[in-house]
Amino acid sequence: MGITYRQIDAFRAVMLTGTATEAARMLAISQPAISRLVADLEAEVGFKLFDRVGRRVVPTAEARLLIEEVRRAFVGLERIRDAAQAIGSFRYSQLRIVAVPSVASTVVMDLIGRFSQQYPDTFISLEVQPSDSAVEWIIAQQSDLGIASPPMQSPAIASRILKAGEAVCLLPAGHALADHHVIVPELLAGESFVSYLPDAMFRYAVDDIFRKAGVLRRQQYEARTTDAIYAMVAKGLGVAIVVPFLPRFGEFNAVVVKQFRPAPIVELSLMWSTDRSLSAIAERFVRLIDSYFAIDK
Repeated sequence: MGITYRQIDAFRAVMLTGTATEAARMLAISQPAISRLVADLEAEVGFKLFDRVGRRVVPTAEARLLIEEVRRAFVGLERIRDAAQAIGSFRYSQLRIVAVPSVASTVVMDLIGRFSQQYPDTFISLEVQPSDSAVEWIIAQQSDLGIASPPMQSPAIASRILKAGEAVCLLPAGHALADHHVIVPELLAGESFVSYLPDAMFRYAVDDIFRKAGVLRRQQYEARTTDAIYAMVAKGLGVAIVVPFLPRFGEFNAVVVKQFRPAPIVELSLMWSTDRSLSAIAERFVRLIDSYFAIDK
């Protein structure tokens, strides 16, 4: 038959209380049931566990050795129970996100900040990758969720558009073009320009617009993230065409945001793997994303 959990539980209760009667009260079962379980355990292990002295029972030397193993086992069970409770309340959870550089330090930082207020014990890992690489991270299941431009069609990826908007032009405050309502490529001829790095899909779209317009810029600075480009423009290093998902930095009053024509349309998508279901914590992050963009619209 083998040793059962009920036998070990009865043995532990008798060791803790010193009598079968108190052990029965502790486990909310009858005293004869306690005695039977202990006797069954003795039969299984092949040695006596208790000597009776009056109304009390005295553990044998073998019982004292056995209880140490039982205690270690119960500590493990308690840890398992605590871990299960932590998982159920999202205190023992992790979330892996991959995002494109243009929104990693803006939109995604907003989302992570809000989420951490609701689930402060969740471990969150953010990977920043260009769109093509972000798709690969999701397909390889290295990230739970991705926030990027719409991915290529793949049966391994599910996605939906969160927001679409027109690219905008950033000018340093006091720039000669600051009074213009709309900026066109011809107005930026010869300007010092701050671009995204060449591995950004958006960079290609912007460069193509200026190429078709026959406008030459001084492409003097590059940065990976929108907030870095924003900061460079604020320092007066140049002008820029960026995605419409701008950083919300109140201290950067030195930047003027203008409409740009013809403006590339930028779509931001949420994506996840179709090969596995989302974890409970990832589903909650998705709900936060939906709420964030519903308000933002």
